[in-house]
Amino acid sequence: MPIDTLNNIFPYLTYVVDRNCTASWKLDNRMGHYNIMFLYEGEARFERNDEVYIAKKGDFVFYRPNDIRKARTFPDRLMKCYAVDFLYTCVEFDKVEWKLKHCELPFKVVSTVSDPYLYSKLVDLFSSLSRLWMNNKQNNEVKSRSIFAEIIHLLLNYNECKSYSFSDARRAEEVINYLAKHYAERITLEDLSEKMQLSYSYLGSIFKKVTGKPIIEYLIHIRLYKAKELLRDGHSVSDVAYMTGFNDVFYFSKVFKKYENISPSQYRRENINK
Repeated sequence: MPIDTLNNIFPYLTYVVDRNCTASWKLDNRMGHYNIMFLYEGEARFERNDEVYIAKKGDFVFYRPNDIRKARTFPDRLMKCYAVDFLYTCVEFDKVEWKLKHCELPFKVVSTVSDPYLYSKLVDLFSSLSRLWMNNKQNNEVKSRSIFAEIIHLLLNYNECKSYSFSDARRAEEVINYLAKHYAERITLEDLSEKMQLSYSYLGSIFKKVTGKPIIEYLIHIRLYKAKELLRDGHSVSDVAYMTGFNDVFYFSKVFKKYENISPSQYRRENINK
């Protein structure tokens, strides 16, 4: 199932726990809700409808309503995990109104998160969610839903992702943040690769896989976005060219017209102070 059908997931959390199992811990019940467990230490034996699975650190375990769930840990490698019971729906805007739509989450019973960046990110999010839940304050409900929705989206993207790792995504995110902060300066791919401590070719390759655009083209879009903002504020075309890192009014005008299908001077006239 495509990820975009679950983009507007709206979870309702019924239980959150940071579980530190004892040797006698076990589960044996029929599920009345969805459940995700994310293991950050030890191992456990899980059953779903008589199918047996072994989960270890870095795995997440998923159950659906009406599943028969059995589980126990091992005395010499006691499981520690975050567990969330939840229900959910999805909302979809149909031109004039929002409608509820149910889409099944595509997770397997046991999936492994092998990417170290994603693992660390999930531990942080689950830890924050657990602390919010323990505080048991009414105004934490929206925050809790937001954190859990982010967890679901990270797992969905990881489940679908084939061409790059979350470590690559983190590096691309660092590049994007750098470009957004330093767009007005002279930026070269050589400087970026040195800053990221990656080869020029590898950095360019993973950035394009993650964003769909080469680094320089992405930088151009950032500069043009800022340029339009400055033009609307009334700055002159020549000033904007230098304020956004193009440093040449003729080159700026050429690039602006190529991507926006309008000259910067005309854009300024039509949009100033809007």
